[in-house]
Amino acid sequence: MVVNDVVVKSSITAAMGAKVSITGPRQGMYLVIGRSMALESLVKITGGEVVLRLNGRKMLVTLPFAGYLSLRSNYQISHIGPVAVDIKRLAKLAEMLAKTSSPKPGDAG
Repeated sequence: MVVNDVVVKSSITAAMGAKVSITGPRQGMYLVIGRSMALESLVKITGGEVVLRLNGRKMLVTLPFAGYLSLRSNYQISHIGPVAVDIKRLAKLAEMLAKTSSPKPGDAG
């Protein structure tokens, strides 16, 4: 796994002369839930990309680790957390979806 070191700066660490470094994945997938709506612009500003919009407030995104840390403390975000994807199960789901077809509108049968 490629990791990314992020140096956290705050008035407290500066006053104490401390340096805080947090190591995380260079890029990760996260579930983001906005307080009132999905905040795609915040995700983009922090270097992320929306992968899947689940509803008006929830979305799956990819973010650099520094972007995750930034959004974690944003008051407009209700929740943000990492998501693990089981590649084998995802591939099986994609295969099943590829074999199905959706009914066309107006085809009531």
